[in-house]
Amino acid sequence: MRYIVLFLSSLFMVESVFANSVIAVSLPSFSSAMNQRLLVMKDVAGYKAEHHLPVENLAREQKVISLATEDAMAAGLDPQSVVPFIQAQMDVAKAVQYRYLADWLSQPPKDWHARSLDEVRTIISDQDNIILHSLSQRLLVGKLSEADKSAILSELTAPYLSDADKHRLVDTMAAIKRQA
Repeated sequence: MRYIVLFLSSLFMVESVFANSVIAVSLPSFSSAMNQRLLVMKDVAGYKAEHHLPVENLAREQKVISLATEDAMAAGLDPQSVVPFIQAQMDVAKAVQYRYLADWLSQPPKDWHARSLDEVRTIISDQDNIILHSLSQRLLVGKLSEADKSAILSELTAPYLSDADKHRLVDTMAAIKRQA
């Protein structure tokens, strides 16, 4: 009997260590990826300004949502639960771009040139993939806790990101579910 108790307690300890390690790895991973995704919005805004393109591109947004739902399924996430988060990321990205453009009206950037949209879109796609796969791994041990959400909020530090932007990102991320 003593060995059974020892065995079961060992299993619980291993499960706890595994869960804590998944949480410890995944939270910074998707916070970092979200920041990296938002950091390239300066390049997107700059490219669009240089080429007289509008910030909003609805056809591109539909393509991003389509690709994200495919990536979500590959990551083991419910694709429909991912769509509001992807839309939030795009809306926040547009807001950040508009904020850059507004600042540049009074003081244009000097000695800086935006990277091409193709290069930036590759970065964005890579970061989206990291976010979805990290979140999928995190959801293996349960939904995001309030402490997790607070930690992510504090780790979102990209320029021109408002508190409302951060909350929308975290709230829509917290609603994502794994596939049944």
